[in-house]
Amino acid sequence: MGGALTSAWERRLLLAGVVAAAALCAAGTVAAGPLSEAAGGGGLCAPSPTGGPVTASYPLPNSGPGIVTIDHVRLVDPEGLTLEAAHVVPGRFVMGGPYPPDFTSADAFPELLPAWEQRVDAVGALVPPGFGHDLVVGLRPSGPGESSIDGVEIAYSEGGRSYLVTSLLSVTVRAGSSACGFS
Repeated sequence: MGGALTSAWERRLLLAGVVAAAALCAAGTVAAGPLSEAAGGGGLCAPSPTGGPVTASYPLPNSGPGIVTIDHVRLVDPEGLTLEAAHVVPGRFVMGGPYPPDFTSADAFPELLPAWEQRVDAVGALVPPGFGHDLVVGLRPSGPGESSIDGVEIAYSEGGRSYLVTSLLSVTVRAGSSACGFS
């Protein structure tokens, strides 16, 4: 009887595995999708003279036919940086500078104020087809010195399918410094 019980248990376990695999396939999570062009690379250094959060932005080119919904944003391999906030804004946004952006300083970009005023939280944001939106993140350094991320990971859905894209634009923040010169 022990053999038959084990055999039935093994069949149930196998069936549970098959059902779980089928559910994952049905969920439609795939690596490439309408925002796959957002996976570009490169690097940015942002000084933070006060040690406060800085702004970074990532284009969200939606090459699909439908509206994309952002489900989650996370930092890739953060070293000394935390995600202060994530927003979606219309148009292109400036990299670097304080977070939230200071539109009153001498080196501000006042033409970006209308886009900033239209920002929405990234999670739940709707990105229509086209190349007209950016993901803007606030990055908070944990202390003085250099900190970094290797990019951002964006989970999103469109047309009942889930996708994941990793933008490999790295960001280095120099807290307590007004420059990013490399020695």
